[in-house]
Amino acid sequence: MSERIADTLVLTLTRGMSLAEWDRLGLLPREWALYTRLRDEYERFVVVSYGGVEDEALARTLDPCPAVICNRARLSESEYAAKLPELVASACAGSVVVKTNQMEGGEAAVRITRELRARGHRTGLVARGGYLRSRFLAYSSGTDAPETQGASAEEAELCRAADVIVGTSRAMVGDLAWRLGLSRERFVLIPNYVTTDRDPVFGADRRSDEVLYAGQLVRRKRVDLLIESMAELPEPIRSDSRLSIIGEGPERDALEALARERGVKAVFEARVPHHELLDRMSRCAVYAQTSELEGHPKAVLEAMATGAAVVVADSPGLGSVIDHGLTGLKHPLLSEAFARSFEMLLGDEELRTSLGLGASRVVRERYGLDTLIELERSAHRRAIGLAGEGATMPGASLRFDPELLRLPRAAQVEAWARCLSGFARRLAPRARAEFLLGVDEPLYRLQGLAAVAAEGGLHPKHRLTKYHDFFTSRIRAGERVLDLGCGVGALACAIASACRAHVVGMDLAEPHLEAARARAQDVAPGKLQFVGGDLTRDRVESTFDVVVLSNVLEHLKDRPGVLERLARWYRPRCFLIRVPAFERDWRVPYKRDLGLEWRLDDTHETEYLAEQLGVECAEGGLRIDELKIAWGEFWLLATPRAGGAGPGGMTCDSR
Repeated sequence: MSERIADTLVLTLTRGMSLAEWDRLGLLPREWALYTRLRDEYERFVVVSYGGVEDEALARTLDPCPAVICNRARLSESEYAAKLPELVASACAGSVVVKTNQMEGGEAAVRITRELRARGHRTGLVARGGYLRSRFLAYSSGTDAPETQGASAEEAELCRAADVIVGTSRAMVGDLAWRLGLSRERFVLIPNYVTTDRDPVFGADRRSDEVLYAGQLVRRKRVDLLIESMAELPEPIRSDSRLSIIGEGPERDALEALARERGVKAVFEARVPHHELLDRMSRCAVYAQTSELEGHPKAVLEAMATGAAVVVADSPGLGSVIDHGLTGLKHPLLSEAFARSFEMLLGDEELRTSLGLGASRVVRERYGLDTLIELERSAHRRAIGLAGEGATMPGASLRFDPELLRLPRAAQVEAWARCLSGFARRLAPRARAEFLLGVDEPLYRLQGLAAVAAEGGLHPKHRLTKYHDFFTSRIRAGERVLDLGCGVGALACAIASACRAHVVGMDLAEPHLEAARARAQDVAPGKLQFVGGDLTRDRVESTFDVVVLSNVLEHLKDRPGVLERLARWYRPRCFLIRVPAFERDWRVPYKRDLGLEWRLDDTHETEYLAEQLGVECAEGGLRIDELKIAWGEFWLLATPRAGGAGPGGMTCDSR
């Protein structure tokens, strides 16, 4: 026996899928056939399911018998997802290959892989998908739809983290490689397989009057075209034949109504177990499918393997599996083209047999499990050989249901609050406090950015706090004002306009100055000038009546030295200053106690207590003549003192 690929194979099922659901659909034997062929390649098999304890009983019927990670405790989806990495890791031993059954739900495989590697297991990740869910959602909902963007992001994260990416068609592989900018060497083409344990059926053993379709009853499948095609058949073929439609979906009522209206003998049946579907495919005269878009169509391949004459649409993902005239027929999405093929095939057993023979032989050779199993083994060996080399494993992250984007604001807030609460409850009390108060800082920052965008580019604090009025009411008409750290010029423009003052604004950031100059174009022409510079080193060659420092002083290091220098350089009659207060809210000192970021801005050197503000002004040679406490800030008027000794008297207004 050859050396095993790895000690453990972990198979993660599609999000929401279970062994019980596979069994209900009659798919369990077919889906597990691949892993039966891999029984000698691994010591143990682990299945990650979203079902309950019934999956454990079903697992005992399988060869090899896997350990099943299932939702025994019936946890919520988020709670179960959080526990999966630990649950899977406890079931694994030695080296591990993690493989997805579909890319939907691939985030679980990524988290499991990350956990296994953190515990010292050599782990390879195979990202396998039978189709691209993002393409199907783009078709049905549009490329910009939240669900499309969510599926695309999930596929991207999984593929970048994977050692080997398995696609079932060249189109799928090409799409992912191009879209994600990944090397083709990361990809392996392994088509969907067909089982070959039953013989194909031809000729008189098939019904000569039945056209069969099996699949979802959704708009993309264009089952209406099949009905229209049957309606266009000439008599007596039309009356003597029937269209059998096996499947479920939202279009069923409309399709039944269309069949009645067009006088088509159509029989609608619910989904049947897989083995029964293969029986039906083995008895029909023609199997037909007219989808506008497919991945790598399993049902068509299985119908071909049974020896059915197959007619399909020449559409993306569907037409590529047919060699026209050899293994089946394919046409544009036109009812008259399908009607001609149905007429020809229903009346010609020899042609049906010829196409069925060709289809059966080619599908078994190209897509039989005997052919594809070696590609599967090779992909697993490559994955464990790489075990993360060259892949981009994302850090721990959160996802949200894209449907949240459609909900009312109150429902969005409730959902996020519920998420935060659920996460916080799982932390110890001290860690819970650190987490929730830690979230406060980035949330505050995001709120500020959102508010600026909502206001058209200017923070609403300018409008709501009315701090501009504090400055403008203390500046005399016609005075010369220097606004240091002027930002985008909103305050400077207000001073020039309200006070008819001559204002020079200085800022370090050129983008701020560009915005300020644009803002000043229609405000007090000739009274505004903006210059670039570092206020601590670069001097404007002039004197000024008033120096303004609005939310600037807290960013500086040697603040008393800077105040003394500015007073000496510009000889103003007064300074107008605005700084943030440390005691604006109980959370500020508590964050500091917890060792968290407590400042409004991480570029702040300090945030002020009243006593500290008085000491720094005094050391800088200023006397505080007026102090107002508002909106968690200190607003003050200070005048330079001759000799620079000790603070003078001040008035304090905390309104």
